[in-house]
Amino acid sequence: MSNEVSLTKVSNYFVPQIEKQLRKSALDMTPYQKMCVTGAMQQIYQVMVDNDMDPNDVRNNISDILLTVAALQLNANAEPREIYFQTRNSKDRQRKWHKQIEMGIEGDGNDALLSRFGRNVAYVHPFWLVREGDKFEYPKHMGIKLTPPTWEPTGETDKKVIRVVYPIDMYVGPDYDDDLERERTTEYFITEREQVKNNLLAHMNNNIMREKDKADRLKKIKEFAKDHTLDEILDSSEMIHLGKISPAWREPQSRETMIIRKMRNNIVKKIPKDFNNGLVQLKYEEATNDSLKQMRKDVTEEANSEDFDKAVENNASEKPAPKEQPKSGEPEIIDKKQESDSNESCESEPSQPAPTTEGEPF
Repeated sequence: MSNEVSLTKVSNYFVPQIEKQLRKSALDMTPYQKMCVTGAMQQIYQVMVDNDMDPNDVRNNISDILLTVAALQLNANAEPREIYFQTRNSKDRQRKWHKQIEMGIEGDGNDALLSRFGRNVAYVHPFWLVREGDKFEYPKHMGIKLTPPTWEPTGETDKKVIRVVYPIDMYVGPDYDDDLERERTTEYFITEREQVKNNLLAHMNNNIMREKDKADRLKKIKEFAKDHTLDEILDSSEMIHLGKISPAWREPQSRETMIIRKMRNNIVKKIPKDFNNGLVQLKYEEATNDSLKQMRKDVTEEANSEDFDKAVENNASEKPAPKEQPKSGEPEIIDKKQESDSNESCESEPSQPAPTTEGEPF
């Protein structure tokens, strides 16, 4: 790290700051949320050390990530991991490259969000990865009765995953005080590999937003996609060039992981959620909606100039902010001077693509 700032000093700055931001949205930080923020900070700190990054240069970036972690209660130390952190090279409005920290949801992160916020979700069973060659029968409806799907895996894990199935117990009937008394039914949410084509096309569209020949590129991409599968697009050198497809989508070591993640995301996204708080809903949308992700990148481009020694001192001397309800539906989590810039997007590319993480937003 370019200026030797300890993990303790960094944590002493960020943890109280996140607590204040939660309080502004009528949320009290729970012990579990504090554990999530602390665990995330430890991993982010290690990423900064490994990449010789100055925390002063990415302060807004880190603050935004930690607020998301706290609001969604995502555990960086869970096994399997619920979130990951990596670096990314981002081009700012002056066309200069800067290294930033990026957070992604993976592993059981989506399942945790579904269990926590899914409307009428009682229990999320382990999902099924149905591969080529497996015997699979779709569920059948006989009036209002449902015959469950059947799945016989071959055990050949080198085959492509062609669909993902989530068996989920849902509450039905009246909402009792004691959920143990509520009736449950198991529903099966299924998504297909080919549906990920839409995610890939959105990724390509975002990547060429600022290209002068965007319209021509999009036309060629849509024409090709109409008659070709997801894997055929990823195997096409022309499509890779036209859509600037990132390595995380096309490299052998990460391609299948990416596709499985997108299939899981597609299922989780379509199940209704109840958040009961504007900040939590906003941070969920930012974490899972890639268009919002792209719009928000520039908010974290410019860090404050005040260094950590002074910032921590100021933080410690401030009186706790009183609880207050946000004046509007959305909580205020960015500086006013940056608000006018938040509709600009920035170009970015991974500085060190990881085999099991997503390189760019789609």
